[in-house]
Amino acid sequence: MSRSEEPVILATFGDLLKHGYRLNGTCRDCRVNRDVDLANCPAERTYVGQRFKCRDCGSSVMISLSQIVTCRDGPLEALDKWRSR
Repeated sequence: MSRSEEPVILATFGDLLKHGYRLNGTCRDCRVNRDVDLANCPAERTYVGQRFKCRDCGSSVMISLSQIVTCRDGPLEALDKWRSR
């Protein structure tokens, strides 16, 4: 199996950054929608099973995972920030 055919494991915040994914959250009560700043999350910590709370009202947040789509101009700023740690 070639490297491009190997499965991508997305278990930690670092895995998400490494493979170009993002987490986005929407508050269940006040409906505020924000991206999770993955560059400020501990790279080795798992996001699976985590409970996220709204920083505005404290209610629970629904999380969605999606792949980041960018131009081919250069690497992602958050990924560069995380790699430079």
